[in-house]
Amino acid sequence: MTSTHTLPDGATMVYDDQGAGRPVVLIHGMSMTRRFFERNVGPLSERFRVIAVDLRSHGDSPISDGGNTVGQFARDVKHLIDTLGLEQPVLAGWSMGTMVIWDYIRQFGTASIAGHVIISQGPRDFAGDDWPLGALPLAMLVEILAGAQGDYAAVMGEIVPLMFKDELAPDDLAWMVAESCKIGANAGCCVIFDQTMQDYRDVVGSHELPTLATWGRDEKLISVAAGAWVAEHQGIELTMFEESGHCPMWEEPERFNQVVGDWIAAR
Repeated sequence: MTSTHTLPDGATMVYDDQGAGRPVVLIHGMSMTRRFFERNVGPLSERFRVIAVDLRSHGDSPISDGGNTVGQFARDVKHLIDTLGLEQPVLAGWSMGTMVIWDYIRQFGTASIAGHVIISQGPRDFAGDDWPLGALPLAMLVEILAGAQGDYAAVMGEIVPLMFKDELAPDDLAWMVAESCKIGANAGCCVIFDQTMQDYRDVVGSHELPTLATWGRDEKLISVAAGAWVAEHQGIELTMFEESGHCPMWEEPERFNQVVGDWIAAR
């Protein structure tokens, strides 16, 4: 089920492809990997064809010397979709993965996709006077980048626990931090900076693509208020997961798979 895809510039994407029917592409967050969808791929693939990707430089995809930007990730996903001949896929983006989808919409429009599942991501992570709902003010961004250059694993060791409502089991914390470090400090810092500075407020609400917004109630990274803003401007309801933080697909997998699966089935 695990395959590799060569991109036009020679970079490689690793992905899993399982099931049949409506294509569903799962796109992970910054520095994370497709493994964070482990509790979703199997159940969803009983209803759909599920493709879970490791974006370039992430996870099992080799580190790329260039192209570590949200815009390039969107082009990479488009190239994979076109190469596989996926017709009207639903794109599900967790955290930065949804920024990749918004960038896809900005670059290519919505005609080739059937829907967008948002998992805990606002339109902008940089916090400023014009966007107080952002996660990172400038001083914090600089601190994270400096720390990541010094000890990337230590920074990820602080960030990963914040993604969950409840304390992780030691084994889960260990593999999640290890997965998040596969990108390495240099590519990782490029991605942290690039995705933090993106702004998709002009994309949200600019299209009529069917969209489902999901959010954990105990969100410690991307505020629920940012989710409410997205839902209001897209003209949809915000679907809350009461026992989750940043990762409802991991903390409430049964409900997540049912809610998302039923929504996709209706497309």
